[in-house]
Amino acid sequence: MVITLDKRKKPLGFCSEKRARTLLEKRRACVYKYFPFTIIIKDADVRTMEPVASYRVKIDPGAKHTGLAIVRNSDNCVVYYLQVEHRAERIVKNLETRKAARRNRRQRETRYRPCKWINHYLPQGSKYKTESPRPEGWLPPSVKSIGDNIINWVIRLRKLVNITTCSFEAVRFDTQLLDNPDISGVAYQQGTLFGYEIKEYLLDKYGHQCQYCGGASRDPVLEWEHIVPKSRGGSDSIKNATLACHTCNQAKGNLSLEEWLAKEAAAADGKATKAKQELAKARVSGIAHVLKGKAPRKSNRYCAWASSSRRYVETGLFSIFGNVECSSGGRTKFNRQMLKLPKDHHYDALCVGEIPDGGYTDLTHGYCLYIKAIGRGTRFRGKINKCGVIIQKLAKTTKRPFGFQNGDIVLANAPAGKYKGRHIGRVMTRKSGCFDIRTTGDNLVTVNHKYCKLLQRDNGYQYR
Repeated sequence: MVITLDKRKKPLGFCSEKRARTLLEKRRACVYKYFPFTIIIKDADVRTMEPVASYRVKIDPGAKHTGLAIVRNSDNCVVYYLQVEHRAERIVKNLETRKAARRNRRQRETRYRPCKWINHYLPQGSKYKTESPRPEGWLPPSVKSIGDNIINWVIRLRKLVNITTCSFEAVRFDTQLLDNPDISGVAYQQGTLFGYEIKEYLLDKYGHQCQYCGGASRDPVLEWEHIVPKSRGGSDSIKNATLACHTCNQAKGNLSLEEWLAKEAAAADGKATKAKQELAKARVSGIAHVLKGKAPRKSNRYCAWASSSRRYVETGLFSIFGNVECSSGGRTKFNRQMLKLPKDHHYDALCVGEIPDGGYTDLTHGYCLYIKAIGRGTRFRGKINKCGVIIQKLAKTTKRPFGFQNGDIVLANAPAGKYKGRHIGRVMTRKSGCFDIRTTGDNLVTVNHKYCKLLQRDNGYQYR
């Protein structure tokens, strides 16, 4: 599907690829954007037309990828898919590199400079500052970039499409649904999703690690474990649940933690093999840890990332739409199984929130626009060598040789030479006028600037 605008650049809706091709051939339309592909119909005016159809955007956020789906409200037709790849891990790596370079430089030049602030207890009257300079609501740059990518693309889509409502997967673990059958019915409570919410919650809470052996058994299968066995009166409450590997779950059986601790302590001091003794010692430490009810061992940092970024995105979406439909991850999985859709990010986005009884009509023919966040600059103000020494300062101004900038998407028609033909890709400029173009097939071609035509300015994203 192709996005259409009127002559005043106001959203009209979508049309088929065939219709868009016909309008462009008859010169009734012109290309406005290539990614996402958008045309302007020259003789159309939204003020003199029938009411424009409204659309809903559905969002499935993630730490690495986020899926978006646009659905027409009138007939429940899916008209567009998008998938955004975030760069949080690259930001973390860049920040660590910059920190190492700064530390190296300060040790060389300002070795005895006092610290700016300290975030731990200091005696009264200390000359150091004890308050952090970070403002309220501060998020790490890596986490904030995830939320900014989602919000920015919602704002971009609203300028091109008449999006009036939004569905967002904000609650990943909704364990109260398991105790209240009136929310989604008996089929949801006792079907294929029974226990899914608790299992996913335990995996993220305990960092995909067995709480009894700490991974010493090398068993990759992790299971929902009842601390007090159900045969001894234990319940399915989240307070009575922990994460254990299949080996430890079978070894524990219906024993209580105290009985199993005594058994493993005897095995650790016995005449078993060295491997079994090491496993028993690890279990003794883990069982004692669970009995004390302390914090989980090696909790996954992704949980904090997901919670912080989702709250940030949810706040931004409420400021844009006023009202947002929030749903859980279990609901998304249930809808995907009901619609029999494959596991993919943009299909997960389609399954967020409520779905109509008759399902959806897919008009995209399986097309999805893949977007990769690459950034528009660098966090360094200079180039450094392997020792962290600044060897070259970077200019603060952006240069545009012959009207082009690094990262612009261009169309090159080389009439002759080694790279004869038509090429589309991102340009790397030179003062000489011979530009390098990285095509969509990851090929590098060199074309003179006079054969290049600008398609779209660099906006910090890569498309395919």
